[in-house]
Amino acid sequence: MRGVRNSHGRGGLGFSHFRWSTFGLIIALLPFCATRLVGQATRGSATKAPGSLIHSSLPPIPDDRVKGPDADTVFSPADDESCFMWPLTGVRAPTEGFASLKVPGPARKNFQRACKAVNDKRLAQAEEQLHRALKTDAQYPAAWLLLGQVLKALQKPEDARQACAQALKVDPNYLPAGLCLADLSAIEQKWDEMLRFANASIALDPVNNFHAYFYAAGAYFGMHRLPEAEKNALRATEIDKDQREPRTHFLLAQIYEMQNKPDAEAAQLREYLKSATDPQDVAMVKKYLADLRENPRK
Repeated sequence: MRGVRNSHGRGGLGFSHFRWSTFGLIIALLPFCATRLVGQATRGSATKAPGSLIHSSLPPIPDDRVKGPDADTVFSPADDESCFMWPLTGVRAPTEGFASLKVPGPARKNFQRACKAVNDKRLAQAEEQLHRALKTDAQYPAAWLLLGQVLKALQKPEDARQACAQALKVDPNYLPAGLCLADLSAIEQKWDEMLRFANASIALDPVNNFHAYFYAAGAYFGMHRLPEAEKNALRATEIDKDQREPRTHFLLAQIYEMQNKPDAEAAQLREYLKSATDPQDVAMVKKYLADLRENPRK
């Protein structure tokens, strides 16, 4: 998430189980694998265990480091959705709802000020401007959505949930709101709820909405339903030709690891590396790839 950097460690069973305290590479603050190996992690390090692919300590990885090209999108005053924080930057509903069309000028100006504050990482000021926008027009779905993202970045998940839920209440067909709620559900590992919001978003736009398929795959992975997770993740990659959501490849690598498919796992990691830019991230993934080559499973 922008403006907040939290470091998370990895545990002692290595890539075989990806035991990280919060699985930051897949969804910010989304601990997909936390339920698998409770009590086996050592925060901030990885120690060799029987069958482990990890042979040395690895640095903690912050959860806001993996971003697609949309993260650098410049806000357009005529396009509220360009202001959304990554990974929802630019995500919009297939059709614009009535509530979005009738936003008064003062509310939109406050929204634009909030957007600039977000870009400058002044989140408290952004929150203030969004409250002003919503005081002028409480039916402004984009303002509710961005407020939810800002509150999440300020580590206020319950307030964030309420804001994104209000966006959905204002416009039940406002696709970004469902994705925001899916993302927030992931923080609490509420997989059924996450899947419900993801599937509702898919129903709104099954052709272009790779974000929703990604969240659905994550929910299925959290439920240990690997075939469904793989199917949705692959659908996300089919739609996402520009790799705007690179974490899908890392999720697929996790799925193939659990399915004991090392060749497919390595292929997805290599795809993921094409979008990775953080030096620690790149070094970590390259180490896993080397371990896969040097320590093939039998």
